[in-house]
Amino acid sequence: MIEISVNGEIKEVSENLNVKELIQALEYKTQGFAVAVNTMFVAINSYEETIIRHGDTIDILAPVQGG
Repeated sequence: MIEISVNGEIKEVSENLNVKELIQALEYKTQGFAVAVNTMFVAINSYEETIIRHGDTIDILAPVQGG
């Protein structure tokens, strides 16, 4: 297990997860969010090749509706 920060909360997750697997492990159901790893935006087509490492800071941003 490794420790990461997800939206400011410390979480323990399995080692060697990629972004896609992390989203599934965290049970995010919403579609259309953006993901940043250590403040760097990760494109959807890079989710499977971007591996989460111990100490990473993950930001998962859902769209906000308003006006």
